[in-house]
Order: sequence, then structure tokens, then C-alpha cells
Amino acid sequence: MKYVKILSIMLFLIIGATAVSAHGVDVTADTMVVANDTNGVFVKDIADSNNINISVYKFTSEDEVAHILEHSINNTNKRMLFVAYQDTANEFLKEHKDLSNRIIVLDDVNNDTVLKGIQDIMNAPTGDIAQENSFGLPLIIGIIIGALIGIGCGIFIMKRKN
Repeated sequence: MKYVKILSIMLFLIIGATAVSAHGVDVTADTMVVANDTNGVFVKDIADSNNINISVYKFTSEDEVAHILEHSINNTNKRMLFVAYQDTANEFLKEHKDLSNRIIVLDDVNNDTVLKGIQDIMNAPTGDIAQENSFGLPLIIGIIIGALIGIGCGIFIMKRKN
């Protein structure tokens, strides 16, 4: 019974120590335009007429925009052009000045500024892939956790047989 308690405590500590990210998975393109219902088609038409392949997403609330902005913190390849929800983007940039090279906000939305903004965001620098977590780190962590649990279970089974 003593070993069951120890094993339970070990398992609880291991599970509690692992980081959980409940933020969600980003399914949007890395280079995108944030628009609303009034200017989404307008921006896409400008991009298509200039043979620029960029995704235009229509958002319906500031909460959605704030959520997608949070994804840009960890995704160093995320580049965004804002032709709508400029206030939300500007507030975000005040808190995260280091992202200003990957997030462009257009306060004056017209043909020329949208085309220049699209060209600028397509040429904006992205992060270095080598800086991001690779497959190896989670694999090593999983192996260590699995070994600890396996050793704990093995000790418990061996003690129970004796």
C-alpha cells in the first residue's frame, strides 16, 4: 500500500509538472490579411489583380482578432496585415513592440496603401526555423517520463511479487 501511494504521488507530480497549452491550434496561413465584411473582398481583389497569393481572413469580432494576434507571439513565421480592427492591432503592438516588423496596420485603407501593405507584408522577415522547438525535445521528454513511470511500475510489481 505504501508503494501505491508513492507511485500515485509520483504520477501526480509528473502529470502536474508538464506544461499544458490550452490556447488551441492556429489553422490560419502564416502570411495573412485581417479584414472585416466591408473590405475583405476589396483587399482580395487587389491581391488577385496583382498576382499576389495571400490569404484574406474576415473576422467578425475584436476577440477573434486578439486571439489570432496571440498566435503571432510564438509563431515567428506569422505575418499579418491589418486593414480592419486597427485599434486592436495597435494596442497589441504597444505591448509587443518586437512584433512590429511582422504586423503591419493600415489606418488609411485605399487601393495604393493596400497594395503597398500587401507587398510589405510579403517581404517582411520571418523567424529562424532553427530557433523553434524541434521534434527531438518532446521526444526526449516523453522518453524520460516513460522511463520514470516504467521504473516506478516495475519496482511496484517486483515488491508485490515478493
